[in-house]
Amino acid sequence: MNKPIQAVSTPTTYTCGNCGSEINIVSTTQASANLDVCSNCHPAYTGIESKQASGSKVDSFNNRYKTKG
Repeated sequence: MNKPIQAVSTPTTYTCGNCGSEINIVSTTQASANLDVCSNCHPAYTGIESKQASGSKVDSFNNRYKTKG
């Protein structure tokens, strides 16, 4: 009878490249990894929007093709 093959799980540290916070979880693939953003600094979780220097493409389109009424 064959024994089931179990993956070896190891503690893994994910480091956010934006704010530098570390998240510790268990993974089967690697010991450490980097994230672009995490829930501590992502605007969808924090509710803080970043301000852009220029308007959006939608704003520039609307300004270019405004109808005069």
